[in-house]
Amino acid sequence: MPPMLRTAAVLLLSAFAAHAAPVPRERVDAVAEAIADNYFDPVRGRSIADDLRHDAANGDFDALAPQALADALTARLRPLDRHFRVRWNAAGDAQQAPGPRRPSPAPANHGISTVETLPGDIGHLRLSQFAHFEFDDADAPERVSIDGALAKLSGTRAMIVDLRGCRGGSPSMVGYLASAFVAPGADIYNTFRTRNESMSEAPQTPHESPRTQLPLYVLVDGGTASAAESFAYTLQSAKRATIVGKRSAGAANPGGMIDIGDGFSVFVSDGTPVNPITRTNWEATGIQPDVPATSDHALDVALRLARARE
Repeated sequence: MPPMLRTAAVLLLSAFAAHAAPVPRERVDAVAEAIADNYFDPVRGRSIADDLRHDAANGDFDALAPQALADALTARLRPLDRHFRVRWNAAGDAQQAPGPRRPSPAPANHGISTVETLPGDIGHLRLSQFAHFEFDDADAPERVSIDGALAKLSGTRAMIVDLRGCRGGSPSMVGYLASAFVAPGADIYNTFRTRNESMSEAPQTPHESPRTQLPLYVLVDGGTASAAESFAYTLQSAKRATIVGKRSAGAANPGGMIDIGDGFSVFVSDGTPVNPITRTNWEATGIQPDVPATSDHALDVALRLARARE
């Protein structure tokens, strides 16, 4: 290549690089702005945003393509809040999936994976998701389904609620299912605090026939997150259930995806739970099992515990 053309090419590439470099910085700035404006703790939200902008100004993200940028930001933010994640959609539309503790599309069979009575009259209820329903809808299919599952297991002498791999769902189901095992009016339910308001998981209409003395075991593992953790944490804190398995994900703070443009979206936690007994929550620490067991063996361990109570 002639020297003049080579020089022109270098200048052109340099100009392109100078123009392209700020693009990741613009996306990082948009993520930072979403966090500063929406994170439940405004002081901490601003601090997280300032740190992100500082890293971007240092060029930490300049060389990253969109998917790599989303992955890097998720890795950067996740230790600060287990719900933080950044997504990129190559089609150019932000992925606006709802947050794990907000109403979401109805899961298969309303989140109920297994309803069975195991040898020894031990009930086994496995959930893939805590399905959402409105309390003023007495015929809500999700509520009818969980009532039917509990009725089917009403003759058992112990119960195992299996939340292995359950990623979360709706607070209405958390409170309602917990009320099936505690006395009416029990002060055990988490309160979720946002910048402007508080919301309790105490059900507006509790289960009408709670089994307050039933031996109860809840299975958790590393795939148990968010609303599923809330259910386990609530009953463990109230000393109403024995938790069996592995430490859960530690994702306590609810929120939702925010569109920041160019196909990017970021999940920002806009609330945090406070348990009335512990005065804290399970963020980052997860649910610590009362009886440790591998995920594969947790059900067998719980069955042995239940049968040993004879």
